[in-house]
Amino acid sequence: MSSTQLLQESIYAEGVDYRRGSPHLAHWPLYDRLTGILRDEVRHLAGRGLALDVLEVGAGHGGYTEPALAAGCRVTAVEMSRPALAQLDRRFGTNSDFSSVFDPDGSLSEVGGGFSLVLCVSVLHHMPDYLTFLDSVTDKLRPGGSLLALQDPLWYPRAGRGVRVADRVAFYAWRLGQGDLREGFGTLGRRLRGGYDETNPSDMVEYHVVRQGVDERAVAGLLAGRFGSIEVLPYWSNQWGVAQRLGERLGLHNTFGVLARARADSARPLLGSPVPAVDRRDDGRGVH
Repeated sequence: MSSTQLLQESIYAEGVDYRRGSPHLAHWPLYDRLTGILRDEVRHLAGRGLALDVLEVGAGHGGYTEPALAAGCRVTAVEMSRPALAQLDRRFGTNSDFSSVFDPDGSLSEVGGGFSLVLCVSVLHHMPDYLTFLDSVTDKLRPGGSLLALQDPLWYPRAGRGVRVADRVAFYAWRLGQGDLREGFGTLGRRLRGGYDETNPSDMVEYHVVRQGVDERAVAGLLAGRFGSIEVLPYWSNQWGVAQRLGERLGLHNTFGVLARARADSARPLLGSPVPAVDRRDDGRGVH
């Protein structure tokens, strides 16, 4: 087993509640908006006559698997955590449109191709090399297919210091009410010092705290060479419900999704190629 898988399973063990600490699952208005983007894209693909075959990487306990199945998709869910995979099979195993794949090393070697949609929710920031992952997973799409990634932190320096401070203050206010304060303060101390424990799942599963988020411009630049259109969808996401409502009201952005449509037949970009400017305006989908 890979060290990444061991760390994932230590965090996402049997009986863990994926909603705890996951705003995109815990806050209904945010969850509804994000699943709305998924449903809209499924309708878009159906309107173009593509089969509704979805590859969901890092499906967790199925928070986004369920709406995809409800929208009429056939979902292949990939997980490197065996407890999460068992929970997925318990929830959806009797649905003939659902199948699951154990992927202990994150290589997707046991997954075929020909999908119309690749779905990655809260995945990229767990990847040590998310650009190589995106470059590889695009090969699983049929021509004309789409890639939708949601719930990844904007690159910290680009998000702005004020937004980062508001996000962290709200997070630690939420964290005080979650118990296990010793572990919480230990993690906080290491992050304030800029040091990380490579054996500690609290540090190493959430790679974004090590490398300052996910570079949304690099993501868009990589995908631009392989898709007809790219949209970066910035919005606000925080664990504390009070802060979630306030941040949305103020129009703050600390998190993003990316929607890449119309996968080209063959064009492949070079990793590290020039990155185009990203339009971060609200696109009318109600994402804030």
